Amino acid sequence: MSREKSKYIKYFIIFSIFVLLFGAIGEKSTGYNTFLRWVTFASSIFLTFKAFEKKIEWQRYIFIAIAMFFNPIIPLYLAHPSWAAALNILVALLFAVVLFSSWGKGDNKKLKEEKNLVNINSDKQEN
Repeated sequence: MSREKSKYIKYFIIFSIFVLLFGAIGEKSTGYNTFLRWVTFASSIFLTFKAFEKKIEWQRYIFIAIAMFFNPIIPLYLAHPSWAAALNILVALLFAVVLFSSWGKGDNKKLKEEKNLVNINSDKQEN
């Protein structure tokens, strides 16, 4: 995945964290809840692909479950609004932890390898 595309996906995940946290504050309209489902579903799918890419198995299952639960086409509803608010907060925290703990670590490693390769090539050219 290109760095530019990865950056936009990261911003989308951050946006979804704010959407989830705002959705946890009081009851919202049906339109907002549908919007929340679409955003969370898309973010879960992005993070699932990222987990497959980085070979982090537990994240795969968690984000697939979140995507299934927040599925906007065949929605699942909780009996109490307070449960939905708690789930929104939990998912937002999970997104934040995964995003800021593991996002880009592989990219930084790739950058270091590329820099080392450039340094080796420039040393060879100087000799």
